[in-house]
Amino acid sequence: MLTPIAPRQSAGRGPRFDLNRWLRWATWALVAATLVGRLGEYYFVFELVSHFVVLYCVVAVFLSAYWLFTGSRLVRITTGCLLLNSFLAAPWLVADPPAAAQHDFRVLHANVLYTDTDMQRTIRLIGEQQPDLFVLQEMTPATIRALVPLRSTYPFQYEIWSKGPCHILVGSRTPFSVDKQAVKTQQVIHLTTTINGREMALVTVHPRTPVLPSWFAERNRQLAYVADLTRREPRPTLLIGDFNISVFSPVYHRIFEEEPVSQPALAACRKGFGISPTWPRFFPPGMIPIDHAFVNGGLRTVRFQPLEQPGSDHKAVVVDLKWADRS
Repeated sequence: MLTPIAPRQSAGRGPRFDLNRWLRWATWALVAATLVGRLGEYYFVFELVSHFVVLYCVVAVFLSAYWLFTGSRLVRITTGCLLLNSFLAAPWLVADPPAAAQHDFRVLHANVLYTDTDMQRTIRLIGEQQPDLFVLQEMTPATIRALVPLRSTYPFQYEIWSKGPCHILVGSRTPFSVDKQAVKTQQVIHLTTTINGREMALVTVHPRTPVLPSWFAERNRQLAYVADLTRREPRPTLLIGDFNISVFSPVYHRIFEEEPVSQPALAACRKGFGISPTWPRFFPPGMIPIDHAFVNGGLRTVRFQPLEQPGSDHKAVVVDLKWADRS
């Protein structure tokens, strides 16, 4: 009697790849990221996943199309994620057509990356943009010394330590005075100067990346401080910096968009100019907007534009502003 021979299995061949199984896992991961990100007010890990709303929209589109094609009920879940993330991203998606608007002064902000030692690229960037004020973050004592050629155009400079090896450097064409108390207690630069005969204030800070509970709390305290300071400042004021927070974070919404009682509102300079992502420059699909500028009621934004910045993991940002009573 002949014994049936079992089919021969290829040596070393593992289980067959199951596409549906992996896409189901991806779907539930998308659901978790969408919902958990809304709890970012309470825990730093939750907030870290809140920043990638646009990326979640893209993933949800592909998953929705696949589940629709296969007739799966999961299409409802992925479509729900798409709608929620689209709702969160919608206020920042619309960009007005660029217009050649006159401005009263210009400010350039750049996170130069503390490991970059070639300051000639930064000098060229400043020379091309010709700002009235510049703010450079992640500077070091060595790179600050390398910017000596800028002293002829920007003779008034001030630097502070912000965190780790990083310093903040502000340069100005006009003399300014600095609030030393803000420097001492908060690692914040708060200065006042006169541009074209008008007095204005500038505030900048570079908080820690919120990857630890203590750093998360410290960042939130610093951001709440500068937001309150800018609202209370009686002069026309610009708040600018790498804040290590995106516009999609619940913490961002609480600090910058909720209007405190009896205090004037802040206006985000990028509003109306699109999302304008700035980091990480080396991975465009995952870029998020974490370099920000805000103005109080004394100023209006006529241009907010990210700029290519070789040598850094960020894009630089240039902001053109007008006095509000001349807009």
